[in-house]
Amino acid sequence: MSSPATDEVLAPLNGLDDIPWAELGHAYGAADDVPATLRLLARAGEDPEREERLDHLDASIYHQGGAVYAAGAAAVPFLVELAATPGLPMRAAIVELVGRFAALQNEMREPWRSAGHAVSCRAALVAGHDILVALLDDADHSVRTAAAALLWKYALWSPRTDDAMEALVGRDAVEPDLALRVSLRLDGARAAAKARESNTSSAAALAAAVRRLTAAPDRNTDALRLACLAADKRLDPAAVSWRDLLDAALAPATPHKAYSAWGENGSRLAGALCAVCGDDAAAWLNVIRVLIRDERAQVRTGALQAAGDAMRRWRSAASALIPLIGATLTDSEPENRMRSADLLAAAGTAGAVFDDRLAEALGDPHRPTAIRAAWALARHGDVRAVPTLVHGLDHEENEGFGPSAHYNGRSYWFAQPPLREALVACAARHGALLAPALRSALARCLAQARTEDGAANGLRTDSLPRIHLLCEALVACGPAAAEAVPELEALLDSAHPRLACTVIEAVGPAAAHCVPHLERVERLALEASSTQMSARRAHDTSPTGEETPAHPSPGRQRVPGPADLWVTALTAAWTRFAVVGDEAALLCTVDEVLTMTAPLRQGAEAGREDSLPESATAALAARDAATLASTVARCLSVLGPGAGASRMRWPEQWLRANERWWRSHEAVLVAWAHWRVTGDSGLALQVFQRVLDSRPGAAYGPIELAALRRVTDMRSEARALAPLLHACLDRDERISDSGGWRGMALDEEVRELASTMLATLPAR
Repeated sequence: MSSPATDEVLAPLNGLDDIPWAELGHAYGAADDVPATLRLLARAGEDPEREERLDHLDASIYHQGGAVYAAGAAAVPFLVELAATPGLPMRAAIVELVGRFAALQNEMREPWRSAGHAVSCRAALVAGHDILVALLDDADHSVRTAAAALLWKYALWSPRTDDAMEALVGRDAVEPDLALRVSLRLDGARAAAKARESNTSSAAALAAAVRRLTAAPDRNTDALRLACLAADKRLDPAAVSWRDLLDAALAPATPHKAYSAWGENGSRLAGALCAVCGDDAAAWLNVIRVLIRDERAQVRTGALQAAGDAMRRWRSAASALIPLIGATLTDSEPENRMRSADLLAAAGTAGAVFDDRLAEALGDPHRPTAIRAAWALARHGDVRAVPTLVHGLDHEENEGFGPSAHYNGRSYWFAQPPLREALVACAARHGALLAPALRSALARCLAQARTEDGAANGLRTDSLPRIHLLCEALVACGPAAAEAVPELEALLDSAHPRLACTVIEAVGPAAAHCVPHLERVERLALEASSTQMSARRAHDTSPTGEETPAHPSPGRQRVPGPADLWVTALTAAWTRFAVVGDEAALLCTVDEVLTMTAPLRQGAEAGREDSLPESATAALAARDAATLASTVARCLSVLGPGAGASRMRWPEQWLRANERWWRSHEAVLVAWAHWRVTGDSGLALQVFQRVLDSRPGAAYGPIELAALRRVTDMRSEARALAPLLHACLDRDERISDSGGWRGMALDEEVRELASTMLATLPAR
């Protein structure tokens, strides 16, 4: 970065060189770059890179929060000095950075909150108390605004809470900027509510300060009414109704420019009002019902966002809001039509009542709306989605289908609809119509994916996501995917044969002529695995052997390890069994793999719940053992107690010896397979009980959902878990921890699984 145009220093930053910055750390390593950045920020004059410098400093010393870096604690006093230096550019942004450190003290968990750097950071902020309070009187209103927000966060934990409160209340009495006076009340109420929830000692002082702000006679009573009502509701939810809030928000006397809730022409209004209503689902729905009919298009846009958030959070919201959402399919604003179709897709079968309108929307001139309409119809299994999905396979559009995305939380994102999930949903009913297009797309992808060296089995790494997508969609087509067998055989001959195996298994007996290809894949994998295991044993016994790097050099393709090869061999054998039912061949492969991996298996039987790997090599071996146990168990699960029982002994030993793995996909699969093979439900129920009850009241993630699917298969033998399943049903809040439409879909799956399972038991 270049230096600014002037050498005039506005902040001396005394003592900066006394700190051993090179010995301190931040997010990107040694902090020896911090003093130079601070000095450049302290200079006067134009600096086109000043914002970039501050952003880089923020990313380095604060990064993403969670803990305080040594460099962050050391930099705070100098940031406070910069914030208080008159004439220095970007002071408000510097105050905001200091405010993040103040807020971090409320967000950190132990042991990070008690760590030395965190303690030093708090001490530095308290030492700067008078400077930070003085910023409330700064001539720059943006600095005053940032300082007020900082002090509310600081007041939650500071030993000088009372002083900070007096300063904030006093500032309000003389503050000319109405927007700042609004934020004083709203930020204060949020801080007071947080202090109450966390039961901190500052809770009473913060609540008292906010009540002084909302109750005092005021020169701008009408303009501040919404802020006062919102603050009072956060302090006492029963004190203010949703209707009072809404009426104040829509009142002509409420100045939109003073309220962030009215930002973006009102698209934030519904979300802001719902946030003030907290956990009151009925209040959310009432606010949304009114605003989704508002005459202003952007207000309706925000109401649809709030509707998505409500539907993601509460089950009852979907049935209540779907009629209103469906009516918005004909909204005059294209963005609102798009959001309506997107939410009808997220609602699953509950949104199918509007399928005829969605079919009409396929011709919407606003392309994002048409794509979302196809996404909704696909999720509902409506055949009218097929032409748009086929078009999506052949053409990439900027506003068309996008990649699959996963995120957690209770928010709803209006992202591009995922082509993979759309194809899978529609293929379940209309596989025969989609299979030809999927085959053509796979053929093109394989032809374009060959590596530049011309190797017969090489595929470019960047082609794999597309191949995954096409194979998952073909799996959903079931037997209809037999049309793509030539392409699947070519994929079997590549470096990624397991992708083809998943589809061949779904095709079943119609893919019988793939058996020679499967046998070749299996044989080659076993031979390569045997060679690698022999080399590993030789290396382990060599006194001069050097450890082979676990990861290759950048830019080089990773060489498959033994576990990759075992899984490939067993997957090919499993697939062959699914196609022709050759039990003897499957058992022969299982036996060969178990013999080959005897040394690894012996080491894996010594684990305990609290035992952790002693090294990276040990961690890799533990992962390989878990992979082996689950893959062997999967192969045996179809055979029953006859041939599989004796071979199931080692996966059972692994499971019993490694309780720390019980919350894993591998353990869930082994536990279920053990029940299938032995008929003994005891071990499986122990594992599933641990998984499903490990976080009481928490939402279910992928591991819990995997366990629940297996529990459902056990039916009456899992009656001991009935209370957990009833708890899944006897709640309005969604149980999945995924965000967006996926959270709704997974929650619906949970409800269906739990209901199916409980239907096999006597009524409670």
